Amino acid sequence: MTAGDLAQLCNGSDHVSVNACRIYILGVTQGIAVGIHMAAAKSSGSRPCVPPAISAEELEATLKKRLTVLDSDSQQHDAAGFIGAALAAAFPCRGGKQ
Repeated sequence: MTAGDLAQLCNGSDHVSVNACRIYILGVTQGIAVGIHMAAAKSSGSRPCVPPAISAEELEATLKKRLTVLDSDSQQHDAAGFIGAALAAAFPCRGGKQ
């Protein structure tokens, strides 16, 4: 998504645009927090190395697969942290720093 795409979305007045704008901003903000946490661990085992060519559909399928097996305790965890952990498990970094 470009900044122009986000501006267009966030300038929309329909409820879908308003909600999508808000959720996108929240997701990126939470993602930054998770990224900082992962970087602070300084361990390749705690962060994902998602292939650059992976499609949005593949990412969605990977996450949906893990969401179907959530237990009641896991359902209460931060969604961004869950996604980070799920991606790290699905796409672990191999070898040295990446």
